[in-house]
Amino acid sequence: MTSTTPVFTRPISATERLYLATEPLAEPFAIQLVVEGAGDIDVDALRRAVEGASHACPGARLVRRGENWVDSGLTPHLDIVEHGGVDFTALDANPILTRPLGATADATTEVVLVTSDPTTVIFRAFHGVMDAKGLGIWAADVFRVLRGEEPLGAPDTTADHTLVDRIGAPGTPTRLLPTYRSPLGAGAPIRGGEQFLWRHRSVDGTHPSAVARIAAVLADTTGRPVRLMVPVDLRRHDPAIRSTANLALPLFLDADPGQSAAEINARLLVGMVEKRELNEMDNGGLAKIPAPITRRILASVHAFGARTNRNLVSAIVSHAGKIDLAALSAPGFAATAVRALPVHTGLVPISFVVVESGTRTEITVSCRGGRGVAERLEALLDRIVAEFDPAAALPAPPARGVNGPANRQNVNSLFQLQVRTRPDAVAVVAPDSEYTYAEIDWWADAVAAELLRRGIGRGSIVAVLADRSVEGMVAQVAILRAGAAFLPLDPKHPADRLADTVADSGAALLLTRPHLRDLVSTDIDVVVVDDIDQDTDEPVHVPVTADDIAFVTYTSGSTGRPKGVLVPHGGIVNYLESASDWYKLGPDTRFAHYHTPAADMACAAFFSPLLTGGAVTLIPDAISHLTLQTMLRDSGANTFLLTPSLLEVIVRLEIDVPTPRTVIIGGEQLHPSLAAKARTFFGPDAHLLNSYGPTELSIVCTSHVIGSPDPAAPSIPIGHPAANTPVFLLDEHQRPVPAGEVGELYFGGPQLARGYLARPELTAQRFVHLPSGERTYRTGDLARLLPSGELDFVGRADHQVKIRGNRVEPGEVQSVLEHCPGVSRAAVLGRAREGGGNVLVAYVIADHSDDTTVRDFLADRLPAYMIPSTLHFVDELPLTANGKLDASRLPGASPAPATAQAPAAVEPDVDDDLTAITTIWADVLRLDVHTLSADSDFFALGGDSLASVEMLAKVSRTVVGAAAEPLFVAQLEGLLHHLTLGRVHAAASAARAGVNS
Repeated sequence: MTSTTPVFTRPISATERLYLATEPLAEPFAIQLVVEGAGDIDVDALRRAVEGASHACPGARLVRRGENWVDSGLTPHLDIVEHGGVDFTALDANPILTRPLGATADATTEVVLVTSDPTTVIFRAFHGVMDAKGLGIWAADVFRVLRGEEPLGAPDTTADHTLVDRIGAPGTPTRLLPTYRSPLGAGAPIRGGEQFLWRHRSVDGTHPSAVARIAAVLADTTGRPVRLMVPVDLRRHDPAIRSTANLALPLFLDADPGQSAAEINARLLVGMVEKRELNEMDNGGLAKIPAPITRRILASVHAFGARTNRNLVSAIVSHAGKIDLAALSAPGFAATAVRALPVHTGLVPISFVVVESGTRTEITVSCRGGRGVAERLEALLDRIVAEFDPAAALPAPPARGVNGPANRQNVNSLFQLQVRTRPDAVAVVAPDSEYTYAEIDWWADAVAAELLRRGIGRGSIVAVLADRSVEGMVAQVAILRAGAAFLPLDPKHPADRLADTVADSGAALLLTRPHLRDLVSTDIDVVVVDDIDQDTDEPVHVPVTADDIAFVTYTSGSTGRPKGVLVPHGGIVNYLESASDWYKLGPDTRFAHYHTPAADMACAAFFSPLLTGGAVTLIPDAISHLTLQTMLRDSGANTFLLTPSLLEVIVRLEIDVPTPRTVIIGGEQLHPSLAAKARTFFGPDAHLLNSYGPTELSIVCTSHVIGSPDPAAPSIPIGHPAANTPVFLLDEHQRPVPAGEVGELYFGGPQLARGYLARPELTAQRFVHLPSGERTYRTGDLARLLPSGELDFVGRADHQVKIRGNRVEPGEVQSVLEHCPGVSRAAVLGRAREGGGNVLVAYVIADHSDDTTVRDFLADRLPAYMIPSTLHFVDELPLTANGKLDASRLPGASPAPATAQAPAAVEPDVDDDLTAITTIWADVLRLDVHTLSADSDFFALGGDSLASVEMLAKVSRTVVGAAAEPLFVAQLEGLLHHLTLGRVHAAASAARAGVNS
């Protein structure tokens, strides 16, 4: 007789369609329940139990037929494994857990019996036909039959879509965008490595609010808001339902760093009370799209999330409920542990499943694999265990600074430490985007791989011409990773100087940006960073030591030839040992980078945040009053390194500055009056420091915290030396001077540069061994030791001067001047200017050159900071009796001589704007307004580039106005080489006309 019992069948739901499309990304896309116990299970008895339970729960026998799930009538496959079992300390190595389901291609479930000790039963099901609760229902019935009981069965055909249709969705689906970060960060795929990982932890006791506890740890680890997908069992809406189907829909839970588990749990409970999981059946309309297209969309989401760490959600956190061990026991077998394994899914970076059984809470995790992910996952699970049971947490390793043995090696190891521990933290802030440590790491690997392909390695020097851009930051990280040293260049330097620097350095290659590639005319291999394919299969790791060179930076040379300083990895690491405390460096640091890339101040802005977990905040535009406002007020930067010259301008601009975290002043001598102004300007809560460090001493080697300075004090100390840095104050015979007496500063220790590139004679002259054998750098600076133990800077022992933080040998400028057509002789001196800082003053004997011709000549060959503020054309250069230049008899000792010859004065009633601009010039230059005319040249009258910033800011604010200010600033670069009163007036008028037209 033919049976009239209807065949169990139901339509495939929208959620299950997504699982079918997702399965190829992570086969077999199975949920798995692992039951371990003491004793044995008879194989034949288990086979009969599986048959009986599956007949009662036909959802365990489903196969796909078109658009439906249909009961095949076939008992799920039972596999017997004699050896192997499931080692929860090495889940990834278990082939049972990753193999296809069943003995046929269309199977959706199977049972595995491991007969070795401990006896283990594994229930496996495709997630498209069962959820964790449904798998538990089926497993419990298998053990009922083993115990000789009748199975409860699950004959209901109810699926998620039918239940939601019956109850009704109270709202609209959650809009999902790929914006959420993983708590593990991004991890580039490892060739031959695991695409997915499993890890497990077991915690004593059962713990209320387990989902919220995990959520709190995830948010704090990520360091930014996270969105979690929390599967909710729909059976709660109708407890009478007996169905093994996939009856779980997500409730999306948002959590913020610093929120307590109780706060997050309250948010979760509100969501469940409001039945928000019922809104999520639409799945963004993917169910209406043909399966092949859906599969491609999901594959793209998977690839995008893995590469960029931009995900639809940060994690899945599922609680599979409490399981009674007795319900999974049978005669001769007592269950001792029950654990669930989450599915591998590339659409979500990490997935947790929690099971409570007996006196244990079992936590198992699946995540996308990748470089560094396994280590970060272990650390994350340790933090979660500590959240559940603080007593179970492993003891924390002893605190150790960057000077500890494990970290003394090199810059690369410090950066990789940040990548491993803070992959999702922001590393670089550009005006249009933010880049995480993982993203910079990945990008740098691609660039480093290209460098290695081109033969770059340890001992190589690679020039970087990329200005203040994220590409420039990546290039420097990549060069270090390849084992080479980077040579930073400034695109604003004259082309000849760039070419000479590259040629002198012996750089093997130039990394640059598309719009800068033609600035260096010398014969060198050029690679555009933007053109390098960012996909890379394996991380680049070239071993380097503390003695290897990290970067080369050029400083002015007294013979007219700049010299390259070789700065080793160990020097930078030692700098950070002290700078981390001096400048309060750490994850909250946002270090403003506005500096010329070619100076070691730029290296301070690069290394200081990136090696301590903070971020470099890039200020790409040239310095103007608008740039300064943006940097100080709007960029998000909280740590600034300023020269006294720039600080003077900032204070006079009266910008409304939020209280910064740290303000470092360095590069020039700081006068007490300016220090007092800075303290008032930045407020009492700003951490204000005066720092000192020649290029030859790895960025900064002394620092002094500025409290409440007395403007009338004789000086501001430069402070105590860095860790491991011996200091010597010596006389001209290299003998120690008495305490309190002035001597020349010598420094020793690991921060010393290797020396000067290809300049052995000069290296031997400046890097000297003392009678004790100590290798030191002879700074040429004079200082004294104060009773407090701090160093007090007195001045220079030679003619070298600091101009806005850049060390300048006047002899180099003089050498260039004397090559100018029409110039027969020249002298260049540094002069202190009123208010602090220095300017260069040039004295020129010329047959047929004028101010404009000479300035144009210098501008083509020297950086702007090396162009003299004032040019004096003289008939002779006075000499002393022994034939040396007699500086005391030179005219115009003041940087802004009142006796400068000037054209006829501006008539006050000619133009109100011109009158206002003339008044501003007279104020900034400290001149009589009647000595100025439209042809007056700002720089010829003693102004320098920082004074020009102040002057132009005042013109912009008082004459141009806010609406026309951007148009005015856009014209400034073209003005600066010929900054006349008339041209500034014309630019201001044009800007206002442009706004009004």
